[in-house]
Amino acid sequence: MEYDNGDVSPWIEFFAFDSRFHPKMVQLRQQHRLDEKTEDCRTDLERTLVLKKWVAKALKFGTPAEDVFDDWSAVALLDRAKKGQVVWCGQAAMVFQQACWALGMPARYIECGRPENPACHFTTEVFLREFDKWAVIDSTPLDDFNLYYTVGDVPQDALEMHRHVVDGTMDRVVEVHPDRSHPVKTKKSPAWSFYYVRWLTRCDVVANTPEFYDLEHTFDKRWHTVDWIDNKTIPWEESPHAAWFIRKKRLTAWRISDPEVVRWKPTDRVRILLCPGPEERIFGHLWTGDGEFDHYQIRLDGAAWEDVPKKNTRVWTGKMYGWGLKRFSIIAETGTHSVHARVVRRDVSTGPMSHVKFSIE
Repeated sequence: MEYDNGDVSPWIEFFAFDSRFHPKMVQLRQQHRLDEKTEDCRTDLERTLVLKKWVAKALKFGTPAEDVFDDWSAVALLDRAKKGQVVWCGQAAMVFQQACWALGMPARYIECGRPENPACHFTTEVFLREFDKWAVIDSTPLDDFNLYYTVGDVPQDALEMHRHVVDGTMDRVVEVHPDRSHPVKTKKSPAWSFYYVRWLTRCDVVANTPEFYDLEHTFDKRWHTVDWIDNKTIPWEESPHAAWFIRKKRLTAWRISDPEVVRWKPTDRVRILLCPGPEERIFGHLWTGDGEFDHYQIRLDGAAWEDVPKKNTRVWTGKMYGWGLKRFSIIAETGTHSVHARVVRRDVSTGPMSHVKFSIE
């Protein structure tokens, strides 16, 4: 009868992010005065460009020591930079992504490559609310790489950049640098590094720093990335090229050709799915895109709010039949019913309500 649950993609839960309340994220925001740096900004793009400029100035590009992979937190990397340590593109992306996330702007890591090198660059996408889309924002402290890309003044995401590479439409793309803007000029431009694109699903690198083995395994590429594939992209294991630091093998377990997997939109709403179940029950399944999600609350037929258990339960009788983690059930009684749902965040604040109204005859 009524259904209002926002635009929550089920794919969003395949991606993990650090909490803005992690001690190192709080330290990053406070110690480096990120709020002050961005206080005059009016849009997400303006905020990202201020942060990008700060990151590029704070870091120096070069070949880092292997212990740079011991701690992926921005505060640790910035401390190293103060001591004269250098970074690659990956470390710049980590500082920038965490700075964005600390201020509440969803950002994630992407790895991209050329036909001859499937993993030649590591950068970030940021969700820009004023454009209602993701956009590649590169903070690498090199003049040619410190940029973002536009077509008709609209920032481009990683998948759009891939399609410009394989569809031959790169002449439409403009490189936007801090001091200049111009069309993509040469094949040396990082714009051409999106032949291969993979998104990291584990962006929670502060709380769960990947274990470093070697350059091929700086993180778990096989299980913690999503690799784009289409009929214009030759899989790396079938490519005629070879690279010294990575084997000719399938790089990821998860390959996709559906844009919806990576073009989900961050949201603090709750998706409610109702379906008939056994024992004369209606089962409810819940999804959210809130990055600070702790647990759900539901309100049935206007009653008081109730916490959904934070772990799976083994209750097979009574009111709590089948409740647990991200699901609940209600008795299928004749009449009109309503279900309201919301998230409770790590800081105990609650998100906006979603609701479903339905009848059983």
